[in-house]
Amino acid sequence: MDAEEEYPIRTTAKAFQVIEGLMELRVAGVTELAAHLHLSKSSVYKHLDTLRRLGYVVKKDDVYQLGFRFFELGNGLRERNELYRTAKSYMNNLAMTTGETVSLAVEESDEVVYIYSIRSGTTDDGKQGTRAPLAADVAGKAILAYKPTAERETLVSSADWMDESLLAELRTIRDHRLAIERGTTEDGQNCVAVPIRDTHDYPLGALTVCGSTASLSGKRLEEDITGLVVSAAKSIEVALAS
Repeated sequence: MDAEEEYPIRTTAKAFQVIEGLMELRVAGVTELAAHLHLSKSSVYKHLDTLRRLGYVVKKDDVYQLGFRFFELGNGLRERNELYRTAKSYMNNLAMTTGETVSLAVEESDEVVYIYSIRSGTTDDGKQGTRAPLAADVAGKAILAYKPTAERETLVSSADWMDESLLAELRTIRDHRLAIERGTTEDGQNCVAVPIRDTHDYPLGALTVCGSTASLSGKRLEEDITGLVVSAAKSIEVALAS
């Protein structure tokens, strides 16, 4: 690759580094952001000024923050997702019925990404937009368990975090068509996840319900809530296929 080809690639990568750094700091001046990213102030300023002129960064006084143009992009992307559009009403009903947090997750680049989350009629922004390695998340495991054998084996052979105990867990998830995790989330919640599959049995995403260990445990977790999540996932699959 010659210098002309490398330059735009480095420039694009640095622009996204600036964007992600500004997201981490929320609000920052050029000096603070440059120090945070270990980049020169002149380079950071040029990227910020370009992003400002494009409408992706807002400047007030001498500090910058991300603009709502990113929200427009993300929301537009989600609205174009057929799984989200189909699942949303079923998820809203499930949240009202259970009183727990209901989420929809999809796979992207070997990670699980939560694209919608709701609790009793109120959007749960704490979960929305988060991502994690497939094997480190209950929704990711539900998706991973339903990957075709060859694809799953490729992930197994290329990922250090795969081991025999995880492979056994994935087989159990596939046999029961659901994944249950107890107290393994950052806030110690219990969760159940069910894959949403297409007509060829390929996982399109996963539907999850999570709640505190006090409200979601025992029979309510293992039978009542699990049955509701499985039923909702099946309804979404039927709607997608129609």
